[in-house]
Amino acid sequence: MEVNISNNAREVFQVVQKSKLSDISNRSDITKVILSFYDKVHKDPEMAPIFKMPAEEWERHIIRTENFWENWLFQTGNYHGGLMWVHIEKNQTHPLTTDLFEKWLSYWFLTLDELFAGEKADFMKSKALEIAQMMNKRLNA
Repeated sequence: MEVNISNNAREVFQVVQKSKLSDISNRSDITKVILSFYDKVHKDPEMAPIFKMPAEEWERHIIRTENFWENWLFQTGNYHGGLMWVHIEKNQTHPLTTDLFEKWLSYWFLTLDELFAGEKADFMKSKALEIAQMMNKRLNA
């Protein structure tokens, strides 16, 4: 027997589930978000090629991404550099279209919503949206 759940009931369930989640509180939480996000992205046939790189480069990418978010969330001062040059280079081999930025954001938001709830998690979503809009404008104008 199949149970039909209304959209409203589904939304209530999601709100209840989300209320059980804690906010991001340290670098370990940031790492959890990043690794879960990339796990999703690597399973997407359209997104995976963009993030394909040698293992040692991948490790540096993860650390740099952790540093980026840790600096934004906790003002650690451990991130130096800009985001654009890497994406300009990547755009040469894998065009970063508006659709791909939207897909990237949907995976990012989904990951955060699955793992955390609170001010820091919301900040990571709003900052990611701001970054995606800026990059999309510069790469696809």
